[in-house]
Amino acid sequence: MTTIHFPDRDSPIAIVQDAECVDVTFHSSTTESKHTERILFHDYPKVYSHAGLYENIFHKHLQCQSPLELVSLLAECAGSHPAFALEKPLHVLDVGAGNGIVGAEVRAQLVGRVIRLVGTDILPEAHEAAIRDRPNVYDQYLVADLLDQRQVELLGKKDFDVMITCAALGPGWNDMPIKALLGALAVVQEGGLVAITVNVCWLGRADETPWGQFIAMLDGKGVNAWGDLKEVQRKRYKHRLDVRGKWIWYMAIIFEKSKTHNGAYNHHGPRMVGH
Repeated sequence: MTTIHFPDRDSPIAIVQDAECVDVTFHSSTTESKHTERILFHDYPKVYSHAGLYENIFHKHLQCQSPLELVSLLAECAGSHPAFALEKPLHVLDVGAGNGIVGAEVRAQLVGRVIRLVGTDILPEAHEAAIRDRPNVYDQYLVADLLDQRQVELLGKKDFDVMITCAALGPGWNDMPIKALLGALAVVQEGGLVAITVNVCWLGRADETPWGQFIAMLDGKGVNAWGDLKEVQRKRYKHRLDVRGKWIWYMAIIFEKSKTHNGAYNHHGPRMVGH
């Protein structure tokens, strides 16, 4: 059994998202002993090593909405997308799959549509947690660094209809590098859908870094390596609470991977939903 305690709301470590942490007390059922550890939210190897701890922190206490919101938007777009109108079976790639929460949501909301669901994560601990906690979600789960072309090739040929990455992208040391997204895009077929989330705090903050160039594309002001993504729809939503009880806002965005890379960003009037 475990109990968790968040730091005081006025504590400096409660202010910065990357510094958020929780004190976890582990109770032994055999020796009646207990010990407490302070665990950073983004120390995923340690979080994943304890069954149920991720869900306890992020979903039970901090009310994380990202898997539900992103997959709901994806399901809506897939249902109205011309290429998917005939209820074609879908090959889905879950990038940064973690312990399988997003994959389980994909199975639930696209029930009967998913013929193959592949998860990938750079952390062996994520793979172990997914097998432990959700053994029937993925048809295949690969531990891979998508910055390495040889490991990208392990995902197979360009035959995925859908790629999803949820609450993983960012410029921080503990985020999935934006160049890894480019690696994953290589195995998405032309006309496929790409579903991502991004913290709204980054929008409007483009620069010359790879992350900044990606933000420029999201803002409709740049292209660079992202010219073959055509935005379909976006929705602003509540990602989760921070430890002070304030909502962190994210944007869910669905793209279509265009059939031609025209070297210029074409906005094509995506629909905006929500507030």
